[in-house]
Amino acid sequence: MNERTRKVVQQRLLRLLIVVCIVGFIISLFVGNAMKINELEVQKTDLAQQIENEKVRSNQLDVQVKQMDSKFYVEYFARKYLGLYYPDETIVIVETQ
Repeated sequence: MNERTRKVVQQRLLRLLIVVCIVGFIISLFVGNAMKINELEVQKTDLAQQIENEKVRSNQLDVQVKQMDSKFYVEYFARKYLGLYYPDETIVIVETQ
């Protein structure tokens, strides 16, 4: 091989090496982005499930708040937890054996 053909071969190899590096870089970017997209989709699904769970919990709390506004609930709470009763009531305690 003479000097000219050697130089042409080196230039071609250099171009090929540059193209391979560029293609490898693009593929690594693509794979990295695909993995990040997958992670974000999983996170999105988890957050959607958490939102749904919190909506259910919020509805349950709304029902509880509505119950607390009722006279029945106030009487129940006063009797069970505070030991209160109306003055004209008679308390009967039944012992079981």
